[in-house]
Amino acid sequence: MVTRHPAFDASWRLAVRWILIGAATVLGFWKTWQDVWFSAAEGTAIGYVFVVPFLCITAAIGISLRRNNELPIHDRQTDKIVGGIGLLVSLGIRMLLMPRYAENYQLMHLDVVAAWVFLFSAAILVFGLRSVSRFWPVWLLGIGLFPLTYRTLGVLLGGNRFAFGLIMVVLASGAAAISVNRSNRRAVIGFAASVLLGTVALYFTVQQFPTAPLFVVQLGPALGSAILVGIAFYVYTRRGGPMTPLDRPVRRPTTPKSGLTTVAVFAVALVMFIPPLPNQNLTPVSPGPPPAAAAGILVPSGWEQRAVTEYSWPRRYFGVTSELTRQTIRTTEPNPAWDTQNRNRTVQVDVLSVRRPSTLEVYPSQTMYELENARVSPKVAIDIGRGVVAEMYTIVDDDLLLTWSNLNFVWVRSPELTQRITLVSVDNHEPDAQFPEPAPSMATNGANTLAVLLRGQNAVSDTEPEYKDRDMLVTLAGEIVKEQQW
Repeated sequence: MVTRHPAFDASWRLAVRWILIGAATVLGFWKTWQDVWFSAAEGTAIGYVFVVPFLCITAAIGISLRRNNELPIHDRQTDKIVGGIGLLVSLGIRMLLMPRYAENYQLMHLDVVAAWVFLFSAAILVFGLRSVSRFWPVWLLGIGLFPLTYRTLGVLLGGNRFAFGLIMVVLASGAAAISVNRSNRRAVIGFAASVLLGTVALYFTVQQFPTAPLFVVQLGPALGSAILVGIAFYVYTRRGGPMTPLDRPVRRPTTPKSGLTTVAVFAVALVMFIPPLPNQNLTPVSPGPPPAAAAGILVPSGWEQRAVTEYSWPRRYFGVTSELTRQTIRTTEPNPAWDTQNRNRTVQVDVLSVRRPSTLEVYPSQTMYELENARVSPKVAIDIGRGVVAEMYTIVDDDLLLTWSNLNFVWVRSPELTQRITLVSVDNHEPDAQFPEPAPSMATNGANTLAVLLRGQNAVSDTEPEYKDRDMLVTLAGEIVKEQQW
């Protein structure tokens, strides 16, 4: 009979359990990781998700080195109840909540939240609630990195590359502080040193490598500063003594093996692997004309431009090079088919210019307006010529008793220029009619999100739409497409 060394046996058991948990998490959310990878490659800010495991491992190593010997006391019944409830919560987020927020999938990425809950619950089932709760700072660190939280903070800080990188530097510094926290003084010094070092490295990266991928800006300074601070504290603590890393015995997991627990974890992972990711029902991206000198569009004949308004807020949401121009246009002659009283019709043309079409997936067209207590109709696809496909929907404001009609299309005018054209009309045909102003509101979007959570999608949906201005907007969109210099 071969007897394995106790240290090897403990390491082997610990590694196998974490490999199984990691494999189940990768399997259950494989489509999520693929989508995150492709989105990060296209330049969106979601790539930070791949940094989270390294930060958590850094913090967990520091905590494990400070842990005293714990008594092998576990209430396996409690472990199974808490872990099982967690798996059900993860399953509910993936199967029930995500379809409700399908159009905001790229913005919220609830499946990343579900993956974190799944990982936490699986760890409880495998290692026990007592053991997992000792690492509560690590789990709390992961909660602070949820996609919606990260994007919101990035927008509030300016929405540029430095802002998104700075958030990661602060969070990585939190991981470093957790790792070196033998005392409050060491934690504060470690956090401050990591923030200072990471901020300097981030500023240098942004200034010297302005075209570097956003993922590199997020990963490099944050992770590098946390690792360097951890190494510095390690060397300082062991000065005058041996520098051998991991020279302490690895503690053997104190919970007994359970094949049924592993089967349950993989069974839930398999259930979450089966359904596809939600369909965002995004506006199709079409090839467009070459870029023009002006930011807006050429106004077709039969219409006159009455005003032009520029907005700067899109730079916080879509990147520093993005632009938003609102062109107010009005018919030069009344059209009886569009107004029974022969009044001239007014349409707002909002032209949003960004570098990459992937950024438009994060913020759909309806999120660009403050639409509180409004109901949105289903989208209708329309061919407006030259291979350009548009979508149309209506928005009913129950407070103002108005209905707005929106027609959107997206085209790529060059490798560095993608535009989303939004035509907005209102069922009040008077010259002073009120139009929705391009002004995204986090409070309004949050209220709508809560309404969907509590009352379902019908709370913000118009189930009996009337596409009153369909003929006018489709005609205008076709004329705009023809008017551009192809």
